[in-house]
Order: sequence, then C-alpha cells, then structure tokens
Amino acid sequence: MACMKKIIFVLIVFLLFIWRIKKGFYNGMMKEIVTILSGAVSLASVALILFAISSYIAKTMSTLTLCIAGLIVLGAVFKICSLIFRPILALGNFSVIGGFNKIMGAVMGAAEAAILSYLIYYLLDRAGIYVL
Repeated sequence: MACMKKIIFVLIVFLLFIWRIKKGFYNGMMKEIVTILSGAVSLASVALILFAISSYIAKTMSTLTLCIAGLIVLGAVFKICSLIFRPILALGNFSVIGGFNKIMGAVMGAAEAAILSYLIYYLLDRAGIYVL
C-alpha cells in the first residue's frame, strides 16, 4: 500500500511538471509572471472581501474601512502593473526575445511545479498521509 502511494504521488508530480513546463513554454515568461501576479491579487482581494464581510457582521467599522481602502489600493496597484506589463508582453513577439521568453517561461513553469509539488507534499504530510 505504501509503495502504491509513492507511485501515485510521483506520477502526479511528474504530470504536474510536464503540464506546467508545457504551459510555461507556450505562454512565455512574461505572461507567466502576469498570470501569477493576477492570481495573487485575486487571492488577496477575496481575503480582503471576506475580512470586510466578517468585520461588518462584527460591527467593527474601522476594520471595514481598512479593508475597503486595501481593496482600492490593491486595484490601483494591479492597474498600474497591467499598464507596465502590456508593452513588455508586446516585446515577446520579436523573434530574438521570443525564444528566450519561451525558454524562461518553461523554467518558471518548472519552478512553479516544484513549489506546487512541495505544497502538495506538505499538505499530505500534515494530513497524516505519508507518501515518501
């Protein structure tokens, strides 16, 4: 049974690496950075919204005000970042830069897969499911 867990875990990690490297190569480094940045902003926005809802229910208006201000600042920072990345993404269409961009995208995909694999391993270990 323990050997089967190892095989399944290694297969999942292998498929995760193949998927992220392929996707990273297809997207390129700059689009991968934009995707990671927008994912982080989305998570922070959801956390701030949930925190704002809970502070509204608890009637702590100062915390609610901070959450709303944080959402406004987060939106402004995201807009500024999108204005910065739009011309940089256009540079990826040049043939000289495009090849390097794709290779670095594959490297970023591998790094992302390594981080996700570690998180999966950590969560399984914390849950008491020992895979290695």
